[in-house]
Amino acid sequence: MTKRWVVFSAAFLCIISLFLWRGTPEIVPVALLFDERDTTGAVVSRQALQSVVLAMEYFNSRSSSRKFQPVLLSETDPSSALRTAAERNVSAVVGGISVPSPSLLSEASNRFGITVISLAPGSFLAKGDDLVFRPRPDSGGRSLGSEAKKRGMTNYSAIVSGFESGYVQEFIRDFEAGAGAPPRRTMIFSGDLNKQIEDFGRVASGMDAMLLVLPDWLAAIALRELRLRTPGLPVYASNRAVSHRTPLLAGDTGEGLLTAAVLPREWFPGGSGFPGFVADTYGEHIPPITLSIGYDAIAMLDAVLDRAGTTDAGAVARAMAGLERVESSAGPASLDAGGDLPLPQGIFSLTKQGWIPVSGSSSPRFSSVTPGEIPR
Repeated sequence: MTKRWVVFSAAFLCIISLFLWRGTPEIVPVALLFDERDTTGAVVSRQALQSVVLAMEYFNSRSSSRKFQPVLLSETDPSSALRTAAERNVSAVVGGISVPSPSLLSEASNRFGITVISLAPGSFLAKGDDLVFRPRPDSGGRSLGSEAKKRGMTNYSAIVSGFESGYVQEFIRDFEAGAGAPPRRTMIFSGDLNKQIEDFGRVASGMDAMLLVLPDWLAAIALRELRLRTPGLPVYASNRAVSHRTPLLAGDTGEGLLTAAVLPREWFPGGSGFPGFVADTYGEHIPPITLSIGYDAIAMLDAVLDRAGTTDAGAVARAMAGLERVESSAGPASLDAGGDLPLPQGIFSLTKQGWIPVSGSSSPRFSSVTPGEIPR
């Protein structure tokens, strides 16, 4: 009797242990790469990574088997950061919207065998032979330029940031490709701003429109001054201008500023799903345009973890290279040959209530996005 009781007790304990083990969620450490020295677009950069952390919390709230855990990296150069990430056994790294050294990030991802989901757009990271993948590979410049052309723009000048020269140059090239014409004049807006503001009238003279490639606070200043000097002149801006501060800083002069960004499904700006979760737990000040970036970054990582079946960085990297589709903020979408996620671009207008979509894109480039059920 005693022997049977011992065997029964041991079996019972094994069953309970197995049940408890299965009920313990798997921790997925994800490192965040952010350059704290960035002061030009700090709010935009921070909000992009905040959206990633909020998306982690949202996915955590919907899963009992997997929990994302953010790990902040203090290193600023890609090689040191990815070395630290590998030493800390994270599953993947998420990088911000600005990449000071794209080639180093690409090389380091291969050297340390770790997946990097970069929020930065541009062709400088469009490679198929590294472990860098992006939910926002397009700057939006081409779509914005096409919209400006459709609205009758033929001559325009640009006011640009003196920082992030790689991004600025590429955005202008994209805008030029969409508009079919280069800017007639280009002003770098930095240094003595008051002196440069005095030249706004000259720069805008004879133009059909103005293009701003500036972070939110500089874009708001430039917009206010342009409205005073050239009322009624259409103004377009890169989506670096998108933040909760822009309508506050620009005031009434901000009405009608146009930008281009990924156009999420109708569910996204609503009161349910991820936006509703953010509004209930954090607040409503981060624009849906920015929230969708974080959502899609974690949607990519969540999908690849399902495919890998483990949180091991090597397995995640191998699975990421073979990932084909993701349930994105814009619906079910296919990744391109480089592992990036091209999504439909829409045109957004600034109002007192924030950034409101005014049109979508029918570009064949985004034919990979197919109709489907509303994503979670």
